Amino acid sequence: MAYAVETRTHNPATMLREELDKAERLAVILDGQNIVEFLETLDRIDQMFAELSQTMDLRPESARWQSLLNRLTSKPGTVVSAARKAGGLARLRAQHPPATGLWWHLDAELARRRRTALKRIALTLAAIVVIAGGVIWGLNTFFPPDPNTVLLVDTTSQVQQLVMNQQWEEALQVVKEAQQTLPDEPELLIWESVLAHHLGREEQAQQALARAQERLADQPVQFWLAVGNTRLQAGDLEGAAQAAQQIIAMDPNEPQGYFLMGSVAEAQGDVPTAIQMFDRTSTLAAEQGNPQLEVIAKVRMGNLLQRAVALPTPAGELTNTQTITP
Repeated sequence: MAYAVETRTHNPATMLREELDKAERLAVILDGQNIVEFLETLDRIDQMFAELSQTMDLRPESARWQSLLNRLTSKPGTVVSAARKAGGLARLRAQHPPATGLWWHLDAELARRRRTALKRIALTLAAIVVIAGGVIWGLNTFFPPDPNTVLLVDTTSQVQQLVMNQQWEEALQVVKEAQQTLPDEPELLIWESVLAHHLGREEQAQQALARAQERLADQPVQFWLAVGNTRLQAGDLEGAAQAAQQIIAMDPNEPQGYFLMGSVAEAQGDVPTAIQMFDRTSTLAAEQGNPQLEVIAKVRMGNLLQRAVALPTPAGELTNTQTITP
């Protein structure tokens, strides 16, 4: 009996399966306490495949390994969020060299997906602006624009450009200058709140948000929608998701809430959730007679469905060693 235990303990395939068991258990609930253990377990599994794949039939283990990797790459935010509580992946890479496995670099992948998603969102908004441009031109031609409206439009345009360039302090200064003329404009107050939060000025952020909410007290859904979209433009995905949840809690049939949630999920790289949210948006928009939102949601969903087809890699086509050269 003792011999059987000894054989099981030192059997390389058994050790590989035990490491896979451990990684799968840790992946269920990742946090700052177990993230390093999880990443190092993945390193050991990767090394075992490199050493054993030439001499052993590891097809069952390969399928489990591929499934685990697919989970990580489909939702990189899970690992990034847990690592942030331990100082961030960049710090962990420095502490645990060589850290070449793709799991050590999911922050870069998440950032890339967010940039792609935000660019896609910007293109969608740009298309809407182009369509609206003709209407605005007609209005400007036959009805002189209000100076305050012109100031607001110019200010938000400048701020959005500065935010895209990550010039947070400069963006806040543009907002404050416009507030000398429009001190109670909710859109500017929301931008002030978002920018101040990004700069770590929480008291200023909360005060500006409260003032904006007071001025839109009779339009709570529109308030949270403006907050969510502004946070999304600034890359505050957690804050944007909270705003979307507020909208859905107030009105479970408000399509804009699901559209915002879908945009957040897309920016996070969570394609299945984004597809689900855009599908819900299009259904509700159709029921409520909002064809513009219905079409936009369907287009976004269609683009994601095309991407989703290419996401999973068949288990039988596993490449055992997956690394990133620093």
